[in-house]
Amino acid sequence: MQDSLFQLLCCPYTKQPLRLQILSKKLKQFANCKIEIIEEAILFSDAGFIFPVIGGIPRMLLESIYDYEDFFLKHLPDYLVLKEQLEQKHADLLGFCKKKNKKTKQSFFIEWGFFKPHSNDRLWHDHIADLSGRFLQESDLRIDDLKGKSVIDVGSGHGVTTGKIANLSELVIGVELSRAVEEAYKRNNQTNAHFVQGDLLFLPFAGESFDLLYSSGVLHHTADTKKSLFAVENLVKKGGRICIWLYHPQDNKIHNAMLSIRKVTGKLPILLSFILLMVFVFPISFLVKKIKRKRELNYREEIIDILDMFTPEFRFEIAHDEAKKWLALLNYSNIKVTTTDQFGFSIIGRKANE
Repeated sequence: MQDSLFQLLCCPYTKQPLRLQILSKKLKQFANCKIEIIEEAILFSDAGFIFPVIGGIPRMLLESIYDYEDFFLKHLPDYLVLKEQLEQKHADLLGFCKKKNKKTKQSFFIEWGFFKPHSNDRLWHDHIADLSGRFLQESDLRIDDLKGKSVIDVGSGHGVTTGKIANLSELVIGVELSRAVEEAYKRNNQTNAHFVQGDLLFLPFAGESFDLLYSSGVLHHTADTKKSLFAVENLVKKGGRICIWLYHPQDNKIHNAMLSIRKVTGKLPILLSFILLMVFVFPISFLVKKIKRKRELNYREEIIDILDMFTPEFRFEIAHDEAKKWLALLNYSNIKVTTTDQFGFSIIGRKANE
């Protein structure tokens, strides 16, 4: 974590400043320089929440006291006392976060573990070199539009798109719920790109902090897509822009059959679901696509497609008009769909200045 990132962070719950206890620093090699970063630290909230910085990444989940208990036991002598106090004060909130995030963290950590950009894996069948153009098309922006601008990538997953955005903007922060953020952080070599592990319902940033909020293929994987949109949009500055990509309904028998299957797989323990999918779904899907497309397929890309369809606990499809209504309710204008394909669409809007 660079010092400049700490200056932007706040308590995800109270939105108040955090107190930093640095445990260790190290030099990290970026593209053109080495910078001293905070490798390990503990962040303290006025509400009693504690968040670790591990491997240079702030872990800003409210339930971090459970996810990273070993770290706290090693570095925080009064951890057990602080944990008990926090549980007494926020038992319901902690229970809510643990329950809603557990399977989502597992499914996307496994999913993005198969993505190997250094092996020229494509992302949703797009070459990595094309991701900048895809981002600009989705957001309806030109290269010059992002100069001097700040961007938050909500649900950054693999982090490759976040890196592409860094080439175009002044600052970009990728936020990811799962520990897939660790590989994204390791791959990053740009000083203006930062990564945080966080929950989109409780993001660790003050309101109206970013010129653009970008979220591709994420909000529909939450328990309530509309609620999630309303939770994140407050980070957009007045006059700023939002760009989200969502699944839309398909009038397709095969697709509907797949949705029926995921009603079962989405409820199974993630490892059991993964095994069943690899045994019964992957071989058939891979063979059909190989014949249909008549080109060499990458098995990792196909596994990612299958996992994204069948393993997330939540997966909703939103009509274009419904998404437009949501943005209008949030006082956005210039709302329009910028891209659409078989699976989903991008929609943008500009936040009112007042």
